Amino acid sequence: MPPRTFIVNFKNYPEVMGEGSVRLAKAAAGLSWEVGIDVVVAPPTPVLYMVAATVKIPVFAQRTELGEQGKSTGHSIPESIKAAGCAGSLLNHSESRIPMDVLRLTVERMKRLGLASCACAETTEEAVEIAALDPEFLAIEPPELIGTGKAVSTARPELLTGTAEALAEAGYKGRLLCGAGIVTGKDVEAAMRLGTQGILVASSVVKAQDWPSKLRELGTAMHVGKL
Repeated sequence: MPPRTFIVNFKNYPEVMGEGSVRLAKAAAGLSWEVGIDVVVAPPTPVLYMVAATVKIPVFAQRTELGEQGKSTGHSIPESIKAAGCAGSLLNHSESRIPMDVLRLTVERMKRLGLASCACAETTEEAVEIAALDPEFLAIEPPELIGTGKAVSTARPELLTGTAEALAEAGYKGRLLCGAGIVTGKDVEAAMRLGTQGILVASSVVKAQDWPSKLRELGTAMHVGKL
């Protein structure tokens, strides 16, 4: 079984502005060595280079766009995030949705550049459609649970099992991640038992009083059900 994946989306919370992103990324890097899982961080766009130059774990952008090289003012294009040291990007997060045809072109362009994609889906049906694009990671995140403290793994477990089964039937070879409302180690344990290979979290880590402690709690729980 491949290593479990723990992606921390920093979003744009005040705790991670400027040097805050570096501090959290360092804490996440420490967890990667301590617990033996793949930890990925997704800081705000302005600090991508600073974070990527500081830590050895993969750094993802929170969004990547299809602007052209040159005349694309304000766009974070795949080539620019690669030059900043990123290993990939989140795509189609519920707070930053993009049309399916744009997502397809973005994933294809990312692959040509050797960049990984973590594409988000809100439903099982959307997850199956996205799986055909072959992103390396696919996160299932019902938007109504994001940031609520109500984990999808306990509030809607059938969504995880149904999506895992549908993706297996579709022949998806990437990793299915559980997002939306993950707060405690128990939430993570439930997600692992329901067929996912990792988690995508944000506020539960970023807004925690003790970053290393919360990272360790969630990361350690990912070993449940691992062969």
